[in-house]
Amino acid sequence: MYNPLRFYANEAMKSINDKAKEVLSFLYPAVTISEDAGELVIEADLPGFDKKDVKVRLDRNALVIQGTRKMDQKGTILMNQRPESVFKRVSLPYDVDPAAELSAKYLNGVLTVRVPVKGVRTVKVD
Repeated sequence: MYNPLRFYANEAMKSINDKAKEVLSFLYPAVTISEDAGELVIEADLPGFDKKDVKVRLDRNALVIQGTRKMDQKGTILMNQRPESVFKRVSLPYDVDPAAELSAKYLNGVLTVRVPVKGVRTVKVD
């Protein structure tokens, strides 16, 4: 039997789920930026992504993190809020030398990028 109320409720839930996925992909991945011995250390949580599918680039004074993954979904999906791709542009608080050597490590779902900062040094206080 056709139930219009149930139909519209299901359609509303699908729309809410799609919007939630959009918001999560905007907020995701969670990022922490710290400064350590003249380097910016950027950590981004990317669980479920393979190292080969994560790309990092420096674009002026911003770090761009991109990742894609293929998810095998079996059965009927009732709700899915896990993004298949992420794009995050992180503005860096210091000037970065474009010729500087960056390093990146991806371990246990956490991407760690180290960026040398131009004109910042740590001074030991006696």
